[in-house]
Amino acid sequence: MSIRARPAVFRTAAIAVAVGAATLFGTVGQASADVEPGPYTSTTWSAGIVLLQRDARVEGGELVLIGRYPIHPTPEGGYVDLFPGHRVLLISDGRGGYAGPAYFGGVEIGSITLTPR
Repeated sequence: MSIRARPAVFRTAAIAVAVGAATLFGTVGQASADVEPGPYTSTTWSAGIVLLQRDARVEGGELVLIGRYPIHPTPEGGYVDLFPGHRVLLISDGRGGYAGPAYFGGVEIGSITLTPR
């Protein structure tokens, strides 16, 4: 490959990386759907078994369970980092509630549901 052809290769690679990053991480200005404020029943599941069911609420952009956890908006709802390495996704179920996987260290370990009360 000639030296003149290399800038085109680098430019093509840079464009491919930018498109891939935008696809993976979203673009600036992407709409988000907030998790609606109000009372919920939180249910934590693993292997089809209910591990914990308790009252919860969403207020001021936070999920209130045992503590207050900021909800980070996503296009589908949001996510919450309960403690380092433990993240739950809250994806709208279209009926006023939310459900999604729970991860620890990037490995799916169960799920959570928020059912409106």
